Amino acid sequence: MSTLSAEVLLDQLLQQGLQQGSEQQQTLQAEHQVVLALSGGLDSMVLLDLLAKARQLCGFNLQAVYINHGLSANAAAWAEFCQQQCAQRQVEFTAVSLNLEGRHNLEARARQARYAALSNFIQSDKHVLLTAHHADDQIETLLLALKRGAGPAGLSGIAATKTFAAGQILRPLLAFSQAQLQQYATEQQLNWVDDESNADTQYERNFIRHQVAPLLRERWPHFAKTASRSMQIVANMQQLADHYTEQFYANVVLDDCLQLAALAQYVPLQQDLLIRRWLAASGLNPSVQWLDTLYQTVIQARVDSSPMLMLEGYKIRRFADKLYKVAPVTIAKPNYQLAWQGESQLLLPDDLGQLHFMASAAETEQVTATLMAPSEALPLVDANASIVFGKLSLSFKPATASQHKPLKQWFKLWQVPPWQRLRVPLLLNQQQQLIAVVGYASAIPTQQAKYWLRWSPTAAEQK
Repeated sequence: MSTLSAEVLLDQLLQQGLQQGSEQQQTLQAEHQVVLALSGGLDSMVLLDLLAKARQLCGFNLQAVYINHGLSANAAAWAEFCQQQCAQRQVEFTAVSLNLEGRHNLEARARQARYAALSNFIQSDKHVLLTAHHADDQIETLLLALKRGAGPAGLSGIAATKTFAAGQILRPLLAFSQAQLQQYATEQQLNWVDDESNADTQYERNFIRHQVAPLLRERWPHFAKTASRSMQIVANMQQLADHYTEQFYANVVLDDCLQLAALAQYVPLQQDLLIRRWLAASGLNPSVQWLDTLYQTVIQARVDSSPMLMLEGYKIRRFADKLYKVAPVTIAKPNYQLAWQGESQLLLPDDLGQLHFMASAAETEQVTATLMAPSEALPLVDANASIVFGKLSLSFKPATASQHKPLKQWFKLWQVPPWQRLRVPLLLNQQQQLIAVVGYASAIPTQQAKYWLRWSPTAAEQK
């Protein structure tokens, strides 16, 4: 193990590491807002000490945040210790308490909740979150990824830098082992706390740390370095795959629907990446087995079927050679009948959005500019109608059509997915005749229009 002085760590670790780790931040300057995730353990205390010294050189603002997961009886004492250590260095300190119920998948849930809490402190592109992950953490992460059967993203390990909340997250200690950090802490006479849960091998990461990693280091002393090199190669390959996936993404996704005919133009491996990219936009990360099932039971299902597959509360459905992500919200027919009596706006029930009624084409253009995703403007005559839902058997004749058909047949011609049809607003006149299918067609010719109607649905209703 090489000798590490405070000067070497301060120069190579913070100055060069941060310059190379971020394309946007060439060096730490007074304008930067540095947030340290502080646990009170050895690693984070080393980083706190280094950052406090670097602040004297660079002049950036520094604050430390302690996350109390509520899992240890000693957590309050550790928070007090962190506060004292920050006070000695004149570092702003904040403690945040979390409430994690149950023991199922506790490690993953604690990590997710921790980063969610820390994201509240990263509020601009000048904010950077620093964590004290080191080289030994990388090995544990790699072995856990292998255990899960992870893909390239998982096998890439812990990223040295990436976007986080409104700013970035940096991990400048990844090049150093815990033994090197221990040496620094001893030489600098630092104090730290020991989390008793770190010795509990029922947790997977602790099992690797205490039972597996020592054997690997004993057999192959340079295992950490060579494994890190392999992880970087995998990360580079993942970056290249992401680059081409982003280039092809616009070819296969339209209005957040996956176009299956366009998808079929790519080789199977690229199809997998494009599907994953499409799902990731909604925070979904399927397993390899789930993707296989999607191909077999949804994509390759009979043309006249309506296949569906669940994924983390979402329904992945196929209709008209497209894949849809149906958000975990109710899709039942709203049980309402609303009256329109000339209002300029009408709020729809069940988070369906708003109807906008306008008296001229010019006003239509003005209102359209303020809407996120307006529908086609439809002509109306009378300012007296009722809004209903789900009456698919009603007869309807669009002004541009030559004959009446049941509404359900028009929906089929318009390729409206079945799960959306019950939630499309319908306008009935005083004789209970269907005069407009909001967002699709009106029975009133354009030249007879006295009013114009647009629908601004919510994001969930657009899918």
